[in-house]
Amino acid sequence: MDKRTQAELREICDKACAILKKTNDGDLLDPSDLKITEYAVNGHLNEAGREVFEKLYQRVVIDESYTKPYLHDIEHITRDHMGYIYYKGIHVEHYDSDYVYSKAAKNELLELKRRCEFLERKGIEVSCGSVVWGWENHADEYGRERLIELDSHLKNCSLYYSRVEIYNSGREYTYFTCGLVEDLSKIKDHPVTQSMIGRYFDDEYVITVGNFAYFNGKEIIPPGEIKDTAEVEKLLACCHGYITKHGLLHELPSATYKTDFAEGYENALRLDKILNEAGGSLEYSEVFMYGQGNEQKKLYVIGIPTFDEVKETFEYKYMREMYESGLTVSVTSYQYGEGEPITATELQNPDDVVDLLYQTHEYLDKHDLSEELCWNDYTRGLRVNHRTENDYQSEPDEEAEDGYEP
Repeated sequence: MDKRTQAELREICDKACAILKKTNDGDLLDPSDLKITEYAVNGHLNEAGREVFEKLYQRVVIDESYTKPYLHDIEHITRDHMGYIYYKGIHVEHYDSDYVYSKAAKNELLELKRRCEFLERKGIEVSCGSVVWGWENHADEYGRERLIELDSHLKNCSLYYSRVEIYNSGREYTYFTCGLVEDLSKIKDHPVTQSMIGRYFDDEYVITVGNFAYFNGKEIIPPGEIKDTAEVEKLLACCHGYITKHGLLHELPSATYKTDFAEGYENALRLDKILNEAGGSLEYSEVFMYGQGNEQKKLYVIGIPTFDEVKETFEYKYMREMYESGLTVSVTSYQYGEGEPITATELQNPDDVVDLLYQTHEYLDKHDLSEELCWNDYTRGLRVNHRTENDYQSEPDEEAEDGYEP
């Protein structure tokens, strides 16, 4: 409930309207400033937010000194509410809102600015066509300029480096590293990869690592001796096409990976290690308990439990107490891995395995890594056995009194 008085609400709305009027209905505001204005009207600001809103009102309406802030503090780079990127007010790119504020996007925008500055020096019109779509017309000359700068950072030495391409859900992002990439964990921790994780539905990433040696006839410089590694990696992105085209590059063996940086993937690796040490597969079950359609409890157990075993669990006892009438229990069982199923007694830390199943099962199920064995409805006496004929079989309804009648 909005606890503001009518007078306070009217004052805030008047200030918001004044801000919008001064900025062409908010079009001249930075997206973050427009959002602050919206939150102020809707009563969603805390004390610090209200202070920001008042300062915005002061700059826009009272002082008339408002200018749209530069994106990532990169001079002359701004963004509108539709995601279009501008250089000195000229449209040159478009970035998605869930990516534009990432560190990887900042690096790309710095390069975008350098391209615009290069075109200005050459007296070429800056536009989306010249900076992005038609950049190949200028890339060679630009690459030659940047190579001179790269050589100065390398002390005119040669360099081993990698080009990493990460593909996911139709999106591809590329970055360069000083030295050769040999550890997949380093790819995961890179800002470009971090900016992608969780953004797309598809968990699988296709990663191609190209390895190269840039030779100018002198000794290789170790990455540790480069003073500004980040700047050199940005320069490599600018120069790679140029030094490839002009035969200054020696291509080394490349590598391609198909992997998943989701939590489920990493937990599956941990589960694999446990199963490999035990020398078998894992038979486990996902137990669902529904109480009158209002609440459900889920637990994982090793093996395929009987109804009596389920009844001994804390979760069942809790749900039975909460929902004396109308409690249903169903169990879906799976097998993960190859070989004979391992029993809980054969595992060193069965509780650790159960904890892993909570974090990993959805991943295994989504990627068809675990085979569904059977489904049991203990309160209705139904069973589906996927190892045999995949058909419904009726069983005595001995426990019907514990749940809904069939």
